[in-house]
Amino acid sequence: MKAPLGYLALLLHAHLPFVRHPEHEECLEEDWFFEALTESYIPLLWVFDELFLSGVAFKLSLSLSPTLCTMLKDPLLLQRYERYLSKRIELCSKEIDRYGADPIRLALAQFYRERFQAVWTAFTQSYEKNLLGQFKKHQEQKTLELITSTATHGYLPLLRNPKEAVKAQIFVGIESFIDCFQSYPKGLWLPECGYYPRVEVILQEADIKWFVLEANGILLSRPRPCFGLFCPIYTPAGPAAFGRDNLSSKEVWSAEGGYPGDPDYREFYRDLGFDAELNYIKPYILPSGQRKFTSIKYHRITGSCDHKELYEPKKAQEKAKIHAEDFIHKRERQIIKAAQFLPRSIKPIVFCPFDCELFGHWWFEGPLFLKELLKKASQSEVLALTTPSEYLSFFPTHQICQPSPSSWGWGGHSKMWLNETNDFIYPPLHEAAHLLTGLIRKHRKADGSVLRCLKQAARELLLAQASDWPFLISRSTAKEYATSRITSHLNRFFELCSCIMHKKINKSLLEYCEYTDNIFPKLDLNHFS
Repeated sequence: MKAPLGYLALLLHAHLPFVRHPEHEECLEEDWFFEALTESYIPLLWVFDELFLSGVAFKLSLSLSPTLCTMLKDPLLLQRYERYLSKRIELCSKEIDRYGADPIRLALAQFYRERFQAVWTAFTQSYEKNLLGQFKKHQEQKTLELITSTATHGYLPLLRNPKEAVKAQIFVGIESFIDCFQSYPKGLWLPECGYYPRVEVILQEADIKWFVLEANGILLSRPRPCFGLFCPIYTPAGPAAFGRDNLSSKEVWSAEGGYPGDPDYREFYRDLGFDAELNYIKPYILPSGQRKFTSIKYHRITGSCDHKELYEPKKAQEKAKIHAEDFIHKRERQIIKAAQFLPRSIKPIVFCPFDCELFGHWWFEGPLFLKELLKKASQSEVLALTTPSEYLSFFPTHQICQPSPSSWGWGGHSKMWLNETNDFIYPPLHEAAHLLTGLIRKHRKADGSVLRCLKQAARELLLAQASDWPFLISRSTAKEYATSRITSHLNRFFELCSCIMHKKINKSLLEYCEYTDNIFPKLDLNHFS
């Protein structure tokens, strides 16, 4: 096979906020995790397994946030996930009985039951409830490059007061990755691609080789990059920055003009949990009677009107193949054009990062699209699949530029995480970070219950710093829950700090917090000071 004209690098960023509520028998927000497992993470592993066994030469990068990794190995959540799957299989069986005289809906009910049963078998038997082990296997097979993110996905540009807060987010995230995969990540996903100048100094200190920026972070660099988004840049401190490709992001992200909005694809918002009669669906929604998604969806997008036609899986699957081929053809055209303007010593790269949960959860046919895309890419004579680390090993020389402050949020900056709806969260977050830093310096030789209290206060602060909370508040999506999470973690933080300052440890409070917010058991307080 002749050498490619350029490279295509895909990166999936897998992240969910830490949601674990042992104090409740059922919690609506834990379904975020269960739905992502069912519709995204396990189906994507099916794709990787099938391609590898078929001998398809594929590779991509996968960012796994520390909060998600923690949930993927939490016994309580995994036990509840089995219950979640069992109830879905039971509901599908009832649907099959209900639609015996309706062949189209009957076929869909059977489709969903078979799918849930396949997920159950994969989770409990094939993968032995250890998805992290499966991702590690693919890393060892050189099909995945695994990287990490910050500890709780804190939006770093708004947490840098004090700078120790950013340092802790980065180093705790790296240590969590090492604990999960017994290897050191070469790349780190900046949450929301949130960049501010000199954060790369901390990344260099952490021995991170590369990270990802939104397009404007690269294109507005000083000096302007000679090759735009078709090559990474090196930051003054050392780590390389790859820019997100604009064109491919619109094609895959946009629900209006992009592939996911095709009329043949499954409609996300029409769900049996809201369509069914209340008494019938009551055993499968919240005990309070509040309706929720069941992941059983009988309709396709159809169009912008309220009327929705029934979903046809085979038709949608064929459309996913067509879209995958279209995606690769467009990337080939980009590379052919870019290669004409680059020197022979370097080849262009088209870098395409996406939220992992887009594939399967938000866009049901997404995993099939990805599978077909990877197959088509492996057959291309124009481009080859690569990862950022591999590309840097092929082409180690790049321009040095100072990136521009940026994010992949609305407008390319921080407005989604700082506006009139959520600005109230930052003064107490900054106050808490300063307080914790001072307490850790003052109690460097702490042990026993004081050390435990310091570590738990640090966990509470990290959890309060998650970028998910201001995002949800800004979007008015689960706004009350997000506000309550920030409030509860900060309240616990200040109570624990008060215990330390007054030299009177509240043992019951400490034990409750340690049990409820049990993230980062090997937390190193040196990262906070």
